[in-house]
Amino acid sequence: VSSFDFSTLYTKIPHDKLLDVLTKIIDFAFRGGTRNKISVHRSGTASWVEDDTQASVVYTKESIREAVKYLLDECYFKLGDKLFRQKIGIPMGSDPAPAFANLFLFHYESTWLKTIKKTNNVLARKFGQTFRYIDDLLALNDGGSFERFYKDIYPEELQLNKENVTNDCTDFLDLHIYIENGVFMTRLFDKRDNFGFDITRLPYRDSNIPSKMFYSSIAAESLRICRATSTRNDAKTSISKLVDRMMKQGADKTRISNSIKKMVNRHHINHKYGMQGKEFVKELFN
Repeated sequence: VSSFDFSTLYTKIPHDKLLDVLTKIIDFAFRGGTRNKISVHRSGTASWVEDDTQASVVYTKESIREAVKYLLDECYFKLGDKLFRQKIGIPMGSDPAPAFANLFLFHYESTWLKTIKKTNNVLARKFGQTFRYIDDLLALNDGGSFERFYKDIYPEELQLNKENVTNDCTDFLDLHIYIENGVFMTRLFDKRDNFGFDITRLPYRDSNIPSKMFYSSIAAESLRICRATSTRNDAKTSISKLVDRMMKQGADKTRISNSIKKMVNRHHINHKYGMQGKEFVKELFN
């Protein structure tokens, strides 16, 4: 198991390469079929159409190309009395930035895999358990193939760093993944646990929210922990920390227990950990 991270994704994507990739993807999306326009309705839904309609805004392939080019070329920032135009990279925080970055990487991944399947299908199949979420990647049981070939996949402007040192465990998104007796195991990972100061993650009891919503948020967080955690002991450890933190924020211990008990019974957590639901909750509060 190994994980990787693009350290310079948004800031290093060249505009010419990004525009070329997005143009190819737009052409692919409009290829085939008889309806060659996209109608975006006031409700936010979109559909393929042949003719313009008065109740919506209609885009052709050419107009979408122009809109994408405009978003890339006409991005300005003001600093003091100076005005700058961005010539490289995507402005972080803009609405289309995640989609642009995702499509940019997808194009190179798809192109490389299609090529390698024709010449080395055995190698291509090793990437069947390689996953990416925006700029974070995870490779499982690939024999180190992704680490050997990623420089052939992505453009040279992007810097990809390996996150884990050993190949028997890694952190990916909100999971800590490790191998135990030849089996992949997981537990919740939150980098905020390593911060040298307290982080307010859920509301305080005296916040301006209904009491039922306050305790439901604790149960929901407990459910997230259970779904992400393979073993009962790890789940109990994480939930116990959550309970201690929420009691310091004004929560009542009995009401927390009742909320978690309802969650455990409703979502059959006892089946996952091979024990009675009452027994699981009892262990949490002893």
